[in-house]
Amino acid sequence: LASFTKAIETGIEGVEIDVQYSADKQLVVYHDWDLDTLIGTDKRIEKNPYSKIEKIRFNNEDSNKIPLFTEVLDILPKKCIKIIEIKSIQLLNTGIEKNILDILKNNNIENKCIISSFNPFVIRRVRKLNPNIQTAFLWTKNSPQLIINTPLWVWWCKPDGFHVDIDFLDKNLINWIRRKKMSTLAYTIIDKKQLEKTQHLELDGIIIDDPYLN
Repeated sequence: LASFTKAIETGIEGVEIDVQYSADKQLVVYHDWDLDTLIGTDKRIEKNPYSKIEKIRFNNEDSNKIPLFTEVLDILPKKCIKIIEIKSIQLLNTGIEKNILDILKNNNIENKCIISSFNPFVIRRVRKLNPNIQTAFLWTKNSPQLIINTPLWVWWCKPDGFHVDIDFLDKNLINWIRRKKMSTLAYTIIDKKQLEKTQHLELDGIIIDDPYLN
């Protein structure tokens, strides 16, 4: 939670939030699929109940726990743009999309959110549940989540935006995205070389690790 607070204090326009289900269907905010060596049993977030996950502390600091989605939303200003990446490799409906959309509706922040995912089935379900909320298809050539990994999924899931790995973004791809009338964001900018690359491309925004990178 402290990292989200720190991000907002820098004055950035928004944050990206990775959300996935725990074994007991709690909406957990955590970037990786696995807990690495933090626990001794099955490392997957989706294989552990939140009652076990919430006991983990980073750097042995009580405040550094893995939070729930609602806990993150509680500390973010309503005007803050929230790019919510739904992490799911399931093709069948698990209910995670509806769960997230219900929370956004209850908090009256739907117009400040973009739902993104590498999984086109997730995007398609979100659009069916709420065609008015902004969506974005995530794409990379590096360790794709689905066996069939292609930008052409956009024909089927029809997102509003295309969020692409900076390492695989070029003018040809941007032109293709523009012809589909989608917005374009690049992720994740981690060094000056990548930042300079974005400055030569006509992007709608970037997702960056260090807001002070210049």
